Amino acid sequence: MMEYSRRMTATFARVAAATVAALFSALGFAASASALEDCPVQAPSHVVDSSTGAFESVAFDSKGRLFYTRSGQGKLMMIARSGAEPKTILDEIDGPGGIIFRRNGNVLVGYGDTIAQASDGEADPQAGLIEVDPKTRKSHVFVHGLQMANGVTRGPGGQIFASTDFGTGVDRILKGSVELGWAPLDSSNGMVVDSAKRHLFVNQTFTTVPTIARIPLSDPTGAEPWFTAPEEAGAFLDGLTRDADGTLYAAANGTGDVWRVSGPGDGCVLWDGVPFPSGPSAVAFGRGQGRFPRGSLFVTTFAGELLQLRHVRPPAA
Repeated sequence: MMEYSRRMTATFARVAAATVAALFSALGFAASASALEDCPVQAPSHVVDSSTGAFESVAFDSKGRLFYTRSGQGKLMMIARSGAEPKTILDEIDGPGGIIFRRNGNVLVGYGDTIAQASDGEADPQAGLIEVDPKTRKSHVFVHGLQMANGVTRGPGGQIFASTDFGTGVDRILKGSVELGWAPLDSSNGMVVDSAKRHLFVNQTFTTVPTIARIPLSDPTGAEPWFTAPEEAGAFLDGLTRDADGTLYAAANGTGDVWRVSGPGDGCVLWDGVPFPSGPSAVAFGRGQGRFPRGSLFVTTFAGELLQLRHVRPPAA
């Protein structure tokens, strides 16, 4: 795989952050108070890890090990169990993106999750997924030719979906082949498939009104708004996950919140943090063999923190 120096990765992260801020200003967006009311019970937070540069994504494998990306440093990290020290699993990733897992236990992590890459769209898709063996730390490119590999999630029948928040369309990977723009949705970001495996829920980052869309897996052209916040833009919805009851949890990095969304007209602020450019980027429930609490929601932030929100909900199986 291609090699990139730590210095260039860190430099690009700083430039990208400045570019994002300038873009938001040019579009007239501004971080503001959340459009939602607070949930009846707020989730207390605890810092699990912190470092320089933004953190982009977080996920748990079937063994309950915690994986996350320090995007400002180009690193995929792993914490084997609660209280253990973070370990670098893969270094020098050019724009780390979403994280999912293969049945063989290996990790798939996105690369090319950058503004520069996303601006090319389908004309020159240079993002992809890297497969990493956590034990040996050997890696190779699993698939190339995605638009951005920002949010990444699995679907039924071996499908993998990848988003691009600075472009149009959700890409699909099936049997090693990439289908660009499988679903024609603007500014897609965090994604999760429902428990019935019939719909893909997708956060849309730069819509005029903060929106979670729902895409029928049987008809990707049939995307429609499923949840919309009651006020103006500024939430910049990012990562997304769900619990066993189908309740969604969304990272709203513009306002610095984590939202709990139980239905089309039912959303509230579960946790209130620091707004853009330090807001939350991704969310995932602890799982597997009791290594991390199954009822805790783990959050990465653009301020370079990995947080644990305790006593939230049981996670999806």
